[in-house]
Amino acid sequence: MTEIDSRRPGAGDSAVALVQASPGARRWLFALVVLLPLVLLGLAELLDERNATAGPLLGTAAFCVLLWAVLARLTRRHRLRLDGTVLEVATTFYTRRFRRDDLDLDHARPVDLGERPEYRPMLRTNGMSLPGFRSGWYRLRNGNRALVATAGGARVLWVPTRNGHDLVLEAVDPRTLLDRLRAMAGHGASR
Repeated sequence: MTEIDSRRPGAGDSAVALVQASPGARRWLFALVVLLPLVLLGLAELLDERNATAGPLLGTAAFCVLLWAVLARLTRRHRLRLDGTVLEVATTFYTRRFRRDDLDLDHARPVDLGERPEYRPMLRTNGMSLPGFRSGWYRLRNGNRALVATAGGARVLWVPTRNGHDLVLEAVDPRTLLDRLRAMAGHGASR
């Protein structure tokens, strides 16, 4: 099985790797998971003059930093794996394997979300979302359910499946990824 990971040079074809979360998305994660809870807890302790101990603040800080470390590591889990018959998509908490027969590659296409907003993730049903990063299960604007792995860019690959949902993947080069998937399935080059 070929792993396609843009973080490791030489680990598969980097043109078809998923785009990784930006440093800005990781800063948002730190602000939301560590800074915001600590600021709110600090303000609550300042307002409550009877509770002047630092114990809850230190314990909360330790928990928030640990949670942030786990979530930050999961944001780095954007990857694809291909072999002759299977596409595996892994992103944060989610890993799904698709046999070539599960993918409707005749209708799959690269799309620009600015020009085709019906493919834009709209409602998160089970996933993780930060400014510049989406991972997990969403409803698209067209109403379809989709497994989404994007990092804030507008160019994505939309792949309908025969499993009742779509894939929305932000690859470094969506056209090249589609060509590789079609080659894996025995189709001709993209149209």
